[in-house]
Amino acid sequence: MWIFDTYCKVCAELWGRVKGVTRESTVYPQSFYMHLPDPHAHGEMIEALESRFRTEECSFKTIFGTLSGHRIFADRKAF
Repeated sequence: MWIFDTYCKVCAELWGRVKGVTRESTVYPQSFYMHLPDPHAHGEMIEALESRFRTEECSFKTIFGTLSGHRIFADRKAF
């Protein structure tokens, strides 16, 4: 069994192989997560992002554990 995750403009796709190749697509808003070890040192950057895009403080799970940071609702071209 394998799972392959791709992101195509407005949707996320999950590919799997249980009984043949399968693909599931779901609409997903363009966004990314950002964690900064010292957010106070990057206050101006965070304020600039908040003025240009919708943002929200959040926690998210990674392979390194749960991190706190921001979710920025923008595409990958934001930077």
